[in-house]
Parts: sequence; structure tokens; C-alpha cells
Amino acid sequence: MTLQSQTSDLLPGFDHAAFDSNAVFRALLDAMSRPGRIYDLPVNVAAPDGLNEAATAALLAMADMDTTVWLAPSCATKSACDHLKFHCGCPISTDVKQADFAVARISDDLSFITDLAVGNAEYPDQSATLILMVDEISDRPSMTLSGPGIKDTHSLAIKDLPASFHAWRAENHHLFPCGVDVIFASPTQIAALSRTTRIEVN
Repeated sequence: MTLQSQTSDLLPGFDHAAFDSNAVFRALLDAMSRPGRIYDLPVNVAAPDGLNEAATAALLAMADMDTTVWLAPSCATKSACDHLKFHCGCPISTDVKQADFAVARISDDLSFITDLAVGNAEYPDQSATLILMVDEISDRPSMTLSGPGIKDTHSLAIKDLPASFHAWRAENHHLFPCGVDVIFASPTQIAALSRTTRIEVN
């Protein structure tokens, strides 16, 4: 297969690379600085098999040749790997401990999250970001969030979020300034939990 035929099989990235990347990055930044708030995906983007649209957009905006991406087995299709390598230039690792960005579906075995890099006291920024693809994000009072970026409290509900996630997240919160940040990505929306966010499960 020639390079031309390989690239012709690829889905396009952003329609307007600089503008769309900026818009998605801004939405992600706002989501991380205002934990629990739900943001609509600000662009239309094609998603390869294995990824949904919001996760694809997040990676197109944040991943580059200096960031390592790990994909859960359900996400690590040839289409997804080729898409990210071509549009982001990012290395794809099979070792979750090396990941700057780890991507999984909420229905996956999430035991890997305990192996994600949490950074260290000198370099807390050398931690992973978990992008968790979900079916639905809402502001129903399933979780009550508090902490930096939240005035009083904020409600958030993630459909089918397992109890094991909450147990891990409680431990993760106590690692501050180290710890893993989480981005929830439904097909059309995003919400985030920063490592500083406190969660009360209702």
C-alpha cells in the first residue's frame, strides 16, 4: 500500500486547524478550571473507530509529538492509532505508566487507573490526564463537587460511573499537588474533575 493510499483512508482532523484547536483547548481549560461544569463540544469533528467525537477533539487539541498516548484495548483500533499518529504526531504506548493521556471507555476494565503517573513533588505536572469516554453527562445530583473553581458546590452525574472510580478518585485527591486530572467525554459534551476537586457521592 502506498503512502498516498494510506493517507486517503484517514479521516480528516479539524476543518480549521488553528481555530478549531483553539476553541477545543479553551473549552477544556474552562472545564478543568470549573470542575463539574458541562461544556458543549465547540466544533464538529470526525471520530475514528475506537474514539468518540469529544475524545478525538480533545486529543487533536492537546496531543503532540512530545505527549505519549495510551489507548485502552477497546479504543486501540488501527483506525484510532493511525488517526492520532497522523494528525497529532504523538507516540502511542502500550505501557499505561508512560501515558501523558490515557483514553478508555467507562465500560472498560478501569483497573489500569491505579498505574497512571501522578507526578512527583518537584514536578507534579508530570502526571497523566485520563480521558474517559461516557454515554451521558448531566447535572443531576449524583455527585456533589466542591473545591477550587467551584462556588459553594456543584452537581454532576456520569452515567454508569463505577464505585471503583470513586475509591480511586478519593485516594487521588489526597495526593495533591500530585494526582491525575480527569476529562469526561460524551460524544458532544465534556466535563472535568481536577485533582483538587472534592467529591461527595450521593
